Amino acid sequence: MRNEAVIGGRLAKRSALRYTPAGIPVVDFVIAHGSVQNEAGTKRKVQCDVDAVAVGELAVRIEKVKINQPLQVKGFLARNSVGNTKLLLRVTEIDSSSGAE
Repeated sequence: MRNEAVIGGRLAKRSALRYTPAGIPVVDFVIAHGSVQNEAGTKRKVQCDVDAVAVGELAVRIEKVKINQPLQVKGFLARNSVGNTKLLLRVTEIDSSSGAE
C-alpha cells in the first residue's frame, strides 16, 4: 500500500536537535502551508500546520534551515507514537533550495 506525502511551506517551528540512545540525531518541526487548491470545481484557500520529524542526516539539515524559510518535504504519515494516534509526517527528503510554496 502506498503512503507518501509531499508538502511545501515555511518552517514555522523547530525543536532543539536531540539524540536517540543510539546517537542518532532527531528534530521535530512544523511546516506552515498556505495555498489555493481545486476541490469539486471550485477554488479553496488552504492553510494548515503539519507536524513533522526528521531523523539522521535530515535532522541535521533541518536544524540549519532558518525559521520562515521555504522548504518542501517528502515522507510518509505515521502515528505520533504507540499511544498517540495523531498523524506525524516522517520526512524522507528535504528541499530547502527552491521556493516551496
